[in-house]
Amino acid sequence: MATRKGPKGVVLAVVGLTLVGGLVGGYLVVMRGAVHAYYRAEYQAEPLPAPAAGALPEAIRLTDVPWYAERIDVEASLGLRMLAAQQGREVSRKTADFLSGATWGARPIPRRSGFWPGQDVEVGLRRAAPYLGFTRRLFTTDSADAYVRALKAALAGGRAVRVALDRAMLLERRGVSPHGIVLVGYDAERFEYYEPWCDDDTRCAPGDRPAGQAGLEVPTARLLLAVESLSLAMQYPWAYQLTVLEPAPAPRPSAAELLPVNGLALIGRRGAGPSVGSCAVDDAASALERHGGDVATPEFTAGVALAAAVRRDDAEALSELFPGRGGLVKAAEALDDAARQYAAAREALMEKAPEAAASALREAAKADLAAGRALLEIADAGTVP
Repeated sequence: MATRKGPKGVVLAVVGLTLVGGLVGGYLVVMRGAVHAYYRAEYQAEPLPAPAAGALPEAIRLTDVPWYAERIDVEASLGLRMLAAQQGREVSRKTADFLSGATWGARPIPRRSGFWPGQDVEVGLRRAAPYLGFTRRLFTTDSADAYVRALKAALAGGRAVRVALDRAMLLERRGVSPHGIVLVGYDAERFEYYEPWCDDDTRCAPGDRPAGQAGLEVPTARLLLAVESLSLAMQYPWAYQLTVLEPAPAPRPSAAELLPVNGLALIGRRGAGPSVGSCAVDDAASALERHGGDVATPEFTAGVALAAAVRRDDAEALSELFPGRGGLVKAAEALDDAARQYAAAREALMEKAPEAAASALREAAKADLAAGRALLEIADAGTVP
């Protein structure tokens, strides 16, 4: 027969649960505070300025923004290309990847096994802009009305706008998919945008298209939901954000400063927070070894496939930016090796062979590590301008 707890036992149980709840709640508050501190320090966001007086045009459509799109998710680099090209600065996607670090290294998929190649794209855009002669401005607000007016004001002023949002919410799909689009117009009910990730030919075709192309449309209410969804998922300290480029009179920094940034991103680390870089890739391999195909979600496979596609691009970027620099051959060769290993891991995942996929990911992590160390060696030697 079960025994009943007396009043003292009930009190102790309640106190215990309260203490546990308080500890968990306190931990979550501390972690949330740390996340917010990171965003404020690294994103260098600015509050939206007070709106200018006067009415805005009922509709605007920019005709001087080219549309760059690919079948793979490299939206940050393509968005940077479009914003820069509107103001007369052409840059290849591979170079944009390198300058922003958008495909260098690896970061974990939140609350899932697996990784995405690259670093925090918002920090990367801030870092890359000066190399192209711009300042990246990231404006934030918690007011939907102020946000919509700011988007329209920027477009009415002739400036294309990058908007970070949840692609799943944008397309009314399940899950959360961090993404970014470039706004090129608006009317009373919707915004017109250029999609950098054209993986579905019924929506848009990949390729570099000249300025003036008709874009895709999203109702204003849906755009707001997609931006809010990303903010919630990423725990931003604000609800809405937008990015524009402004010409910068300051001298451009030396590109050699980015070698250690991208080198360290490839090497990665394990610490109090999530693992990054080659450590994150190793963690993905461990998850496959422990749990087999149960962790091989579509996001997991997509991250591996994207790594296979961009690592070879990363190797080619070194040749584009630093032609004739023989010391970078070692890094480029390691990146090519990483591309082959990621491709082998993807094939194994498609064939439902998790052990083979894990083995290939271990080798890919080693190749990333070797490439990162080679970049640091070059940077330490001071042989790249």
